[in-house]
Amino acid sequence: MEALFWKSVMWAMLAFSANTPCMSGKARMDAVTSRDDVPRLRPIDPRTLSENPVSLFGDKWFVVSAGDSAKFNEMTISWGALGYVWNEPVVTIYIRNSRYTYPFIDEGKYFVLNSFDEAYRDKVKFIGTHSGRDMNKVKATGLTPQFTKLGNPFFKEARLVIECEKIYSDDIDRTRLFDKGKAMYSDAPQETHRMFIGRIVNMWEKE
Repeated sequence: MEALFWKSVMWAMLAFSANTPCMSGKARMDAVTSRDDVPRLRPIDPRTLSENPVSLFGDKWFVVSAGDSAKFNEMTISWGALGYVWNEPVVTIYIRNSRYTYPFIDEGKYFVLNSFDEAYRDKVKFIGTHSGRDMNKVKATGLTPQFTKLGNPFFKEARLVIECEKIYSDDIDRTRLFDKGKAMYSDAPQETHRMFIGRIVNMWEKE
């Protein structure tokens, strides 16, 4: 039964349903604090996103941010999916349990995905190859953190921002992985990835 359940979940995440509203009201779409020096981000319905989600994750990468104005962190990710499950538009991401960002997402209620123009590729790569344990990556990259009305960190320079409420998490069962997946953990037997599914509560893109 468990295998059938997850098979149905993965199929459901391949496409959005055309029959169920994905937003519960305008309040969930206008949560970015407006400032004159911040490029305008317009709210969009996830169903209207024109970009290929496989390319967004695998080619362009996301910077995931989590925490609050008192303390937050960010890291670059390329594992994930955009889809639809439990009658909600969702994002699924996979975070290794050794990452500094992991507890920010695991213990928090929200996380945010930030996608950047190609001009920011070096900064996104830097964020993915350095740890917040050792340095202030925001200061090092010169990126500008801002906070949504829900209190979640995003970056002023991002061209696409997806704010998510965590609705499910579970560790990857390494015993059920295919051979290539198992090999990815061969150098770190105590590590794994935790899957986080987040309900999309806001999505914005630059005008």
